[in-house]
Amino acid sequence: MTQKKNPAVESPEEHSCRGSFSTDARNKLKLIFTMVRRDISQIHSHGLPLLLLLSAILLTIGIASFIIAKSGNGLAGLTWTVLSTAGGGNSPVFLTMTLLHVVYGYSVAVTMILISTAFSLSYNSEVRKGTVRILTCYPLSVFEITVAKLMYAAIIGFIFAAPVFFLPLVLGLDKSVVDLFAVFATAYVLSLVIVAVGAFVANAITVVTKKMYIQPPVLANLLVVFSFFTSSTILNLLGQLLGLVPVFQAVSQLTPLSLYHQGRLLLSSVLGGPEFPNWVIFLAPIALLVLGIWLSFKLWPDIYERE
Repeated sequence: MTQKKNPAVESPEEHSCRGSFSTDARNKLKLIFTMVRRDISQIHSHGLPLLLLLSAILLTIGIASFIIAKSGNGLAGLTWTVLSTAGGGNSPVFLTMTLLHVVYGYSVAVTMILISTAFSLSYNSEVRKGTVRILTCYPLSVFEITVAKLMYAAIIGFIFAAPVFFLPLVLGLDKSVVDLFAVFATAYVLSLVIVAVGAFVANAITVVTKKMYIQPPVLANLLVVFSFFTSSTILNLLGQLLGLVPVFQAVSQLTPLSLYHQGRLLLSSVLGGPEFPNWVIFLAPIALLVLGIWLSFKLWPDIYERE
């Protein structure tokens, strides 16, 4: 007589191999939320001093930037009267900027730094301490672990970046709250998307190469840096500051690929400006994200044991 196996009982080998397939989606979601709550409660061990320091530095820079912007000429409208950059003579000091460049550029800088830092600190802390191996004993796969870390970064990044939205209001920039929130939300969403693309594409590379040559936080940071420094405003500013305008003009061929650049163009069009984004560019990160998520399901948690 064949003995019927109790489905609730399984050997450690079976439990380890079944991974994310041992529970339904609802239970997995509960475990992800549990992991996020645990990370938030243990934020002190995930680089809280560094996040506070970065926030203080960025807040100081923001206060100075908005005070200078407020004292400039021609800042009556968010859409986008030219900010005077004239120095002692009649020639501009750096480049023509608008208030959109100031508000959006600051929002991008803060969100890209805080979100990517929060993700990196949490992910690296898990791997370094070896607790990620404990997590893989639960019915969590690499996909769920990556999602949990991204959710943590989204929450912590939003909390620490919130002053970006309130700062222009506190400093008295006479602009619509809705417009200012749209600027902040665009920068926040784009930063989170870029970090997510980097994380899942790194997982996809690991599936193909069978070894984690590049960890998700590393690729996420590389992508946000690439998107930031290939935006037209940053390239023009660096070209003027370093006196290497031809070099940076050559690099500007990559500018259309920058999500931050396309985000500024999107805001310009929404807020009544003359510029419009290239919508095709937004398809690339979506495709990479879908591919990365799909391949992440194929990545076994034992990859962490090889690191």
